[in-house]
Amino acid sequence: MANFFSPTLPIVKTLVLLFFSIFFVSVSVAQNSSYDNRLLSKFSKNELTEMQTKNPDTFAYWNFYVSNSYQVVELPNEKSNAHEIKGTVKLKDINAINIFDLKYTPLAKDYQYYRIEGTTKLLVILSEEQIKASLKNTGKQTK
Repeated sequence: MANFFSPTLPIVKTLVLLFFSIFFVSVSVAQNSSYDNRLLSKFSKNELTEMQTKNPDTFAYWNFYVSNSYQVVELPNEKSNAHEIKGTVKLKDINAINIFDLKYTPLAKDYQYYRIEGTTKLLVILSEEQIKASLKNTGKQTK
């Protein structure tokens, strides 16, 4: 019976090796894509990978920032001509906003308001203070 299985032993070894290779590549890719792809508008893949390992708090901040530095809200009728509205922004897709592409930077303590062209909605850029407080409340940062 040993002679029956011996020709297939190299095939089994090859299949096991192939399985583990695919597994490790999958794990590696999954670890490298643990950031929001919108961050690639500001950072390179290498910068994100290095930041993730060498400065996880900064990495957590930017990963949080890209999704949580703004809000889209209905524009209240009484605010439609308010002086707080800084201008109008044109968005391709209101559900896929990349804050880095818009080039808006949060102010330290003040919110910024922009009317979204062609809608009755408002893009609200949160203050830096609010973003950091929200991140702290999620427990994703150690500081």
